[in-house]
Amino acid sequence: MTGDATFHVDLRGVVDLLSHHLYSSPRVYLRELLQNAVDAVTARTEEDAGAPRRVRIVPADVSTDGMLHVEDTGIGLDEAGIRGVLATIGASTKRDALGLARESFLGQFGIGLLSCFLVTDEIRVTTRRAGTDETWLWVGRDDGTYAVTPAPEPRTEPGTDVALRPRGSAADLLSARVVRSLASTFGRHLALEVVVEGPDGPVEVAGRRYPWEEDDPSRRREAGLALGQRLLRERPLDVVDLSDPAAGLRGQAFVLPHPGGARSAHHLYAKRMLVGENVPDLLPEWAFFVRAVVDTERLGLTASREALHDDDLLDETRARLGEQLKRWLLRMVRTDRARAEEFFRVHHLAAKAAATTDDDMLEVVAEVLPWETTVGTMSLAQFCELDRVVTYVDSVDAYQQVAAIARAEDIAVLNAGYAYDTALLERWVRRSPGLDSRRLGPDELADRFSPPSPEDERTFEPLLDVARAVLARAGAVPVARSFRPTTLQAVLLIGRDALLERDRREVAASAAGPWAEALETIATPSAEPRFVLNVENPAVRRLAAGADAALQQVAVEALYAHALLSGRHPLTPFDSALVARALPALIDRAIDGGP
Repeated sequence: MTGDATFHVDLRGVVDLLSHHLYSSPRVYLRELLQNAVDAVTARTEEDAGAPRRVRIVPADVSTDGMLHVEDTGIGLDEAGIRGVLATIGASTKRDALGLARESFLGQFGIGLLSCFLVTDEIRVTTRRAGTDETWLWVGRDDGTYAVTPAPEPRTEPGTDVALRPRGSAADLLSARVVRSLASTFGRHLALEVVVEGPDGPVEVAGRRYPWEEDDPSRRREAGLALGQRLLRERPLDVVDLSDPAAGLRGQAFVLPHPGGARSAHHLYAKRMLVGENVPDLLPEWAFFVRAVVDTERLGLTASREALHDDDLLDETRARLGEQLKRWLLRMVRTDRARAEEFFRVHHLAAKAAATTDDDMLEVVAEVLPWETTVGTMSLAQFCELDRVVTYVDSVDAYQQVAAIARAEDIAVLNAGYAYDTALLERWVRRSPGLDSRRLGPDELADRFSPPSPEDERTFEPLLDVARAVLARAGAVPVARSFRPTTLQAVLLIGRDALLERDRREVAASAAGPWAEALETIATPSAEPRFVLNVENPAVRRLAAGADAALQQVAVEALYAHALLSGRHPLTPFDSALVARALPALIDRAIDGGP
């Protein structure tokens, strides 16, 4: 068979797809009707500047016919316009010919109208085109059929009336209580008259100014802080003005008074109509310390008009808004140190995230944020001035192992074990001529300790024999060394390779067959934890000099358990059992050996 064929389209299926699966909630039906009305009013006033700019909404439980009505004084449609816009889904060229695809309008009239099928089975559009005398009635049904006829009751002025009869459970969504709330939520900032009729009379819901439209800086800031407090339900730390002329965007960002989540979402308005209250991707990922409210004239929206269209303009806008947030932060650091410190107490993680990719933020973080070191708390920039080779550890657990010893040995070590720390340190070193870095493994400290004298070596050998027997199943190698502080009796040093080897052994112990054999082939015998007994500690020396092997065994178990816990090491099953019995055994020994 040859030749072209056409697709057979299930109109009911298309209507169901667009009306029930394109939108996130049936509540958006009113936003779509309001947007269509605003577009129509805008189109008419562009042709006739003196035309009225009015939208009137009559809820179903207020109207005389039991239907919700959205009436506008817009440009209206003639018969050709009805068939082109309402009867042909996606006919963008026809919409453009009617003037309904220009930049000044919000969206796609025909597709947006389909959202009404979320709350009704039938849509009735009564409309009169400006400049004509004919009024037309379009009736669309959720089965994909429609009818176009002259309206039985002509309109006295140009414009459109969209009427919906509530469907079952959707009745509440078309009631005066809900309609007034929705109209205020979506259209409060529209620059035209929007009236919702209620049991007690009409209520104006539009015409509110944005805080950033205040000319006076102090009033703009206070209005912004008030808006931020309403949105966040607590007062923001600060408010930052945002703008991007290329996207026709203005707004404000509110600095959260608490740590933000991994991803921020924002209030987005398009041409003064609310698009959504949780719109992501407007700001860079690292800017999760703010929530923004913005209005845009030119950023693209998705077909549902509930999210931003991911395109080059959005990428460029996001980058420019990120630059504005960074300039605000840098300015605050230079002019208001107390406020900057308050910000960093709350949002240090966000600042670090930004600094991993941005040199300006890196400068701020390096100079302002406090870092934990063995020579005291200081900034990264200050620590890097101490030595041209920056010694650091890349985990908090490793820092816990080395901190006390490094302090006593006068070794300056930086704790780079928190989120982003190692990446920031490496970026700072790369941008600083003559500066280098060196990661310190905890197991390397043992190589810096002094070996015992020959006499001490002979004295400690029996104790080391006992320790080897006790720790054989732990995979730890006991050694005797001299190190400071002398008050520290013993330390367990586990490097990165040793941790991996311990994990391998645990897995191998539970494996069988080929897997167990495979795990044995990748063993690294040299990667073993070192349990270091301090030759300089008086209690350890007395223990080594004693001849009571039973006491030495109990004491070694207690010292090993203490080293495990004080170093915050992960416990193997053997370690857990040893820790559980060490203290009771030591107490029993003390009681049995007492007077």
